[in-house]
Amino acid sequence: MALADIQKKNAEDRKREKRLVHTTNALSREYLASPALKGKTKTYKDAAEYLTKSLLDYLFFEEKKELRELHENHIRNFMLVFVPSKLSLSAPTMEHISDILTGFIDFLDVSGQIKNGDHIKDTIKKEKKSFQKMMLTPAKSARTKRSDASNKTSKTKTAKKTETEEKVGRNDPCPCGSGKKFKKCCGQN
Repeated sequence: MALADIQKKNAEDRKREKRLVHTTNALSREYLASPALKGKTKTYKDAAEYLTKSLLDYLFFEEKKELRELHENHIRNFMLVFVPSKLSLSAPTMEHISDILTGFIDFLDVSGQIKNGDHIKDTIKKEKKSFQKMMLTPAKSARTKRSDASNKTSKTKTAKKTETEEKVGRNDPCPCGSGKKFKKCCGQN
């Protein structure tokens, strides 16, 4: 590939990134001003802004997809892989994540940004319990490790054993369910 081709590609990538950042900010502002969030608390609105921007960033920059290409697998991977590994959520945000995402998908569907809003909302409802279970498990194991560290050596060994069981090896199948090896899927970063 010639240097001119590389420079042209880099310029196109920068233009795309600029456009997508603008789109993310604009959609987030529109959603926050929508009737769906009228009367909600500031904490709820802050959580909605954080989650909507995170979802769009995930779609645009992690998956390298456009908004119209959003489908059920993207939402499932966002909730079950991306959020637990990349985002730090407060307890109120974790409680409202399905409501916020459902409201945002409904907003995108009504505004004509996406066409399959009903299917995506069904996926959010189906994965709600799995997400909550996944998000509560690390907090519970962290408390266990802290209490074990202050107790006898045998309990510390038990905590280390639990810690190693939770890790995914590079060549193990990816826990997101893609069928790829972890190192080729979610373990690339």
